[in-house]
Amino acid sequence: MEKVIISNVNDAERKWDSNLDWGTFQSDPSSKDKHSFEFQRSTVSAPFSTGGKLEVYFYTIPPGKSNYPYHYHTANEEIFYITSGHGTLRTPEGEKNVFQGDVIIMPANENGAHKLINTSNAPLVYLEVKTATTPEICIQPDSEKTVVIAPPKFFGKTYKIDSDVNYLNGEYCSE
Repeated sequence: MEKVIISNVNDAERKWDSNLDWGTFQSDPSSKDKHSFEFQRSTVSAPFSTGGKLEVYFYTIPPGKSNYPYHYHTANEEIFYITSGHGTLRTPEGEKNVFQGDVIIMPANENGAHKLINTSNAPLVYLEVKTATTPEICIQPDSEKTVVIAPPKFFGKTYKIDSDVNYLNGEYCSE
């Protein structure tokens, strides 16, 4: 980032992500994950637009919804600050109730696995600040999937962890 950025969340781009084509992010009926996914995200700062090393968003999750499946990052740390509402945070240590004023810090490893669910009757709003290291590999333990995210433009592909291809499969070697 080359300069100080001041952004008011009320002026930030708002996008309600309830009708996205979730594709591989769609909940599998046979999975442990029975919550539907819906959220509004306001982008305050994203590295693709600022050239910085942090991403900053405000999320609003409606009652009974979650924004992402249970997952952890291998390259990026995240911080959530709950500004209003309450919910349940699933972690490797079990479910924990989270409330307005709570700050949640997730390391970039399996100990940082998480899923935030709005279990209240009101919107759950939180500030997310995370590092923006790429490439990023995100693991979804319940569905045994991995998501690969890489620049230059947002490139995200999801794979089953147990799928494997020989390293040299399809490569041509001239003698």
